[in-house]
Amino acid sequence: MNAAERLWRGLAARDWAAVRSQFQPTAAVEWPHADRRMPVDEYVGVQRERAGREVHVRRVVSEGRCVVVEARVGEAWCAGFYDLHDGLIAGAVEYWVGEPG
Repeated sequence: MNAAERLWRGLAARDWAAVRSQFQPTAAVEWPHADRRMPVDEYVGVQRERAGREVHVRRVVSEGRCVVVEARVGEAWCAGFYDLHDGLIAGAVEYWVGEPG
């Protein structure tokens, strides 16, 4: 299991320490749909605020250091693209549909 899969497993379990531990210290997550770029601690905080919805990972595709995850969170859908370095997420872009942003 790679860091992106562990990230989503942590989100589903609301295990915020596990979520945080999947990222490189300087990583950021971009949400182009909301014109937002978040450092990891902000991203974890936003995810905590949105907790309580069921998380279902539909598909994971890995090629080299790139991992793509398609997931459903409540009524929203996410396509996340994760760049892995040294086994952790160095950067990510997540596109959300059905989210307020």
